[in-house]
Amino acid sequence: MSKMISMLEKFRIVEKSSSGSGQGVTDNEKKKEELSFSQKVNESSKQLQNNSNEPKPQKKENNSSGFERVSYDKNKTIEEIYAIYEMENSNINTIFMLGNFINALPENLPYAVHKASVMNIINASNTNINILMSDGERRLKALNEFAKDYNNAVNATIQKHKEEIKKLKQMIDYYEQEIVAKQKMLEEQNNIIKYEIQRINNIMSFFRKEE
Repeated sequence: MSKMISMLEKFRIVEKSSSGSGQGVTDNEKKKEELSFSQKVNESSKQLQNNSNEPKPQKKENNSSGFERVSYDKNKTIEEIYAIYEMENSNINTIFMLGNFINALPENLPYAVHKASVMNIINASNTNINILMSDGERRLKALNEFAKDYNNAVNATIQKHKEEIKKLKQMIDYYEQEIVAKQKMLEEQNNIIKYEIQRINNIMSFFRKEE
């Protein structure tokens, strides 16, 4: 029992006993400790069950593309994503507590032994595995929903930029053609003027020429 309590203390399911390491624990103290432990876990289970509804994203602003947005200008951390859906990124009373139970045991144990040992820890801690698994489902749903919204919004921005690039390329093509046309026009105009200048100079040179 003391080893199991020590394991549960590690994951903060129960608080460490204030008695000295060398002092024995009386039967009354054990009963009080077990009663306190049960009360703590039951309270935690009730609190988690109250929060085990569908993930609720925070209110989002509509953008011009029609997508509901929080802010897709930069990548978000897992903590920020959970915060959007009002979910705590904690190892207590969440699916991650089960992960801690799994990781607390040696990895080289056979799967059946490993799983049975984890289930013993869960049962000893009076933890409702269904509630914690439900927390995992909620997190998966929230993450998939955010990923979908994020991809839709960012891809819409990418498509918008591509359309702008296409328009700009069309403008560039137009202006390049305009430049070629203007250069040709300028060359023709200069040739016309040069020809006229030459014609006038030839006439004037005829009269200025000495006999």
